[in-house]
Amino acid sequence: MIENLNTEVKAKFKNINEAVQNLKDIFNDSGLKQYSEIVEEWGKRQAQFDSEYEAAKGKSIASQEQLANIKKLEDRLAEINSLVADRKSVLKELGNPENDYNTHKEEWKDLHLEKVQVLNDQATNFTDLSNNLIKAVVTKNINLANFKDKLRSILEGTRIREERIDALIAHIRGKNDPISEFIAVSEELRLLAEFKLDEENPEELPSTPILDSTGFSEDHKLKMQSKITTDDWLQLTATELEFDPEFFYTTNNELGDEIPFRDASAGQQATALLTVLLNQPGMPLLIDQPEDDIDNRAIDAIIQNIWNAKKKRQLVFTSHNANLVVNGDAELVICCDYKDASSQTRGIIKAEGAIDTKEIKNEITSVMEGGEKAFRLRKDKYGF
Repeated sequence: MIENLNTEVKAKFKNINEAVQNLKDIFNDSGLKQYSEIVEEWGKRQAQFDSEYEAAKGKSIASQEQLANIKKLEDRLAEINSLVADRKSVLKELGNPENDYNTHKEEWKDLHLEKVQVLNDQATNFTDLSNNLIKAVVTKNINLANFKDKLRSILEGTRIREERIDALIAHIRGKNDPISEFIAVSEELRLLAEFKLDEENPEELPSTPILDSTGFSEDHKLKMQSKITTDDWLQLTATELEFDPEFFYTTNNELGDEIPFRDASAGQQATALLTVLLNQPGMPLLIDQPEDDIDNRAIDAIIQNIWNAKKKRQLVFTSHNANLVVNGDAELVICCDYKDASSQTRGIIKAEGAIDTKEIKNEITSVMEGGEKAFRLRKDKYGF
């Protein structure tokens, strides 16, 4: 039994050795070659996958950041769209400001042109009333004092000299149509007020030929652009324009020679103004001692005007000039005196009546002619 058992054990170990040898043959290099190739290929693919995975994961993080940024932009865009919608609603309620501005600008211009026309008509009428002795010029005498004060206030601190502003105003006043020129200047100021300075191109300012022609340099305009706002511009462009008529005295109607009315003599001024008054119809006209200023050479013309004026209004003169009383054919003459001549107190009516009454003729001869003897003496000296 022991031998049989030993034989059986040996046989089993032999089988085991053979099995082990087969296993060793399976797991040796040649047996595992195909397996190793597959494992090696697996390793390569795993490394490639890991590399691609890491790259994809990096892209995913960047994409997430981009998506987050896109989300922020979308939120901001939605906010802006909401603001735009609100602004559009407000603008819709406001209408079209640009069209409204253009409409009101034309109305402003038309009203000022109408104003100038009314003044010119009055000036022409005044010239006619003076029998062409006085001429009034309106259109070119535009008053820009308010505009100048506002512009000077806006440009305060820019070191732009007042001479530049004066040159601009002189340019406007020198035009045949100063109102249109004023509007053109306002539009150039608007370009500067609305201009947004580009840091990359700081010199590219809007074209302003009028400002250029009146001495405003690029540096001046840059300073103006930095100071003037759209509100400032609106205040300037909405300035009401006034006109100060300038009067001239015609020294010679035939030649048309003229001098400023202020340079005319007191007699010339009084004669012209009295002519204007006498040529107007209306309420009673009271004139106190016009002979103090009237040019004696114009007395005949004044007398003629008095004759014509009496047909249109009542005239009351206080005068010591016999020409006005006698040659003017006064219907009623009132001679005044003092009640107490020694103290010259309390005025009284000494005499009154028509010019052909003896008492009135005597008073005229005594007061205005220096007495009958003086009157005749002058007549003899004149020789007529």
